Amino acid sequence: MPMAWVVPFSLALIMMGSSKGLTRICNETKALEGYKDGLKPMFKSTPTQFQTIIFASSDTPNVGDHDGDVSEMKLTERQRRILNLIKESPTITGKKMSETLSVSQRTIERDLSALQKKGIIKHEGKDNDGMWFLVK
Repeated sequence: MPMAWVVPFSLALIMMGSSKGLTRICNETKALEGYKDGLKPMFKSTPTQFQTIIFASSDTPNVGDHDGDVSEMKLTERQRRILNLIKESPTITGKKMSETLSVSQRTIERDLSALQKKGIIKHEGKDNDGMWFLVK
């Protein structure tokens, strides 16, 4: 049985950010490693609440399972796309990446952090005026 999280309405509103929020939640879930059709998010509504239920596959590692050993992790499609954006424009900002890939800045920050921990990229300079370098 897959694990599930129930996201309260207030958090769902924050995640949505626009009228395309429910579609975005579905698309982000489909982009996750190990996604299967049976893990599609569910949306429930009653007169007093709205719930978003997001399932995790049973083979998804728990947070922290790879701490200190990120070399075993594979790159996601989004991380590959981030690397391509960096190759095309080494001065690209996280904000521009998030707009180009239609994901939140926080999602981009997590991916960039993971890529840096893996030793694939490094950033030099200020956040808004720096440059990305591909190490590997």
